[in-house]
Amino acid sequence: MSSSTSSSSPSSSEEETDSQSPISMSSSSSSSSSSSEKKETLLFHVELNEVRLLQKALRPLCEIAYFPDGMSLAGKIRDSGHFCISPDGVLIASTTSFPPHLDAYLELPLATLAALRCHKDHVLRLNLRLLEDRIAASTTVNGCDGVSACFSGEKYRHSALLYSLRDKEGIAVHSSEIRICSYPGFLATLDWSDYSYQLSIEMPTETFKQLINSLSLYGFAVNEEVVLRAEAEVYKILRSRSRYPYLLEFGLHQKSAFLNAASLSDRVRLHQLLDLRTVLEVPVKGLGSILFCFKL
Repeated sequence: MSSSTSSSSPSSSEEETDSQSPISMSSSSSSSSSSSEKKETLLFHVELNEVRLLQKALRPLCEIAYFPDGMSLAGKIRDSGHFCISPDGVLIASTTSFPPHLDAYLELPLATLAALRCHKDHVLRLNLRLLEDRIAASTTVNGCDGVSACFSGEKYRHSALLYSLRDKEGIAVHSSEIRICSYPGFLATLDWSDYSYQLSIEMPTETFKQLINSLSLYGFAVNEEVVLRAEAEVYKILRSRSRYPYLLEFGLHQKSAFLNAASLSDRVRLHQLLDLRTVLEVPVKGLGSILFCFKL
């Protein structure tokens, strides 16, 4: 390098290029190192594009987590939501603590996510209303067009879920923390495989709404039975083990949550598990499925 300099006199532009080159390389190396270190500290990272749809899908799960009327804490939401991340996708869950018992899930499979980095299962407990409110507040300020929502967890920040919004260029336009309780283990859920259902039927959302309204009186469940017949073409059989008749039982105490979920889709599915429990599924295009499981 020095002999080259003595034999010829480089131009000033060449001198600038040479002098900036090591700085540029150092900066690039430093940036790459910083990015690599950040990835090493991440336990998981989830990104999805349907931000507004996610907020609406969280509403039924929040309603399930409310304390019932007549209690001193009526109207307050319990800190019982679960945010579960695995290599297969994300599952957000809530459950009631008082009869009639009901579990609700928002299933976000891998195919619906813009990005997912996760090597093992992580189960976080958080307040779902806080999560819904945070998404609503951040999207009100920054809008939803071309924006994606990101959820991350770091090794040394066990009490916080990192939430951010990114624009089309991947630049963070909002960043904040949501308090959580993180713990190892497995959250018991439904077996989603087809063979776990002995009956699956599908009907238009409007038909389901009429069914729900016909089974309710002033918001309270009544002892009424509705017979659905295939020839009436009000539903379609997706799966059946040819053991008729089937009795699909579910309570209506969470009628508002069911209708809010159903409003996000044009169809609703009712399943019966092998143990005779009823599962109400609302497939939400571009997001996943909202499921309600009624305990016997």
